[in-house]
This record gives sequence, C-alpha cells and structure tokens, in this order.
Amino acid sequence: MILDLPVNNERRQSPRFVIDLPVDIVKDDGNVLPVTSRNISSNGMQITCDSWVTDEIEPRGIQSHSINHLRFKIVIELQIEKDTKKLYANCRVKSVQRLSQNVYVLSLAFTDFENGTESVLNKYLAQHKQKKILLEGVIGK
Repeated sequence: MILDLPVNNERRQSPRFVIDLPVDIVKDDGNVLPVTSRNISSNGMQITCDSWVTDEIEPRGIQSHSINHLRFKIVIELQIEKDTKKLYANCRVKSVQRLSQNVYVLSLAFTDFENGTESVLNKYLAQHKQKKILLEGVIGK
C-alpha cells in the first residue's frame, strides 16, 4: 500500500517566510540605515537596499571586495498576535546579489540576539508556521 506523503520542497534547515517589513541597520558608529526585509528564518534573513545604503555599509564597494567582515545589528518590529515586539539581532553578511543598477539583496546570518529577543523571533516564526499549515490544509481540500 502506498501512502501519500507530504512533499517538502524546502531544503534548508529552517524554512524561510516571506515578509515585507522595514528594518533598521545599526552600524558600529551608531548610524541607522533603513532597508526592507524579503524573508526571514531562524538562522537569518534577506534584506533589500539601494546603492546608497550598500555604499554606507561598505564604502569600498560590496561587489569588488570581500564581505565576510561585514557585521552590524538589525532592529525589526514583528507582529506577534496582537502585540508588536522588537527583534535585536547581530548579523554578518553571507552574500550580496545585485538585482539592478540600484537594488541589492543581502543575505544575513544571525550571530546572536540582544535582550533575549531570540524568543520574539521564535514566536513570530511559530505563528507563521501555523498559518502555513492552516493554509495548506485549506488549499489541499
């Protein structure tokens, strides 16, 4: 007897969830750079930014220099049920992709969290997993 098994197309250790929220990059010198999130997981997130922000992050040019030294803090407000909570995470840049003349995608890895906000991320992701399961159940019927 062959049973239908759920298909898991996600190859990552932790799934990504699409989000479109404002994110603040806080540099070591205290400057704050506004960017936008693309997706988030328990291990990191992707952000989009313009060439001005990328020049502020790495004045020598992120396309022509190594990026493994690029580290900064991000602050993002996440909606958990009816509350808004802030996530404070220190990140390193894993990769950079140039989408157009003025748009870049940066893949960030979380290195650690401040003020115990890892629990904020975990609650946010659990909420999204539950919504995804519910939607898949409705669509699958």
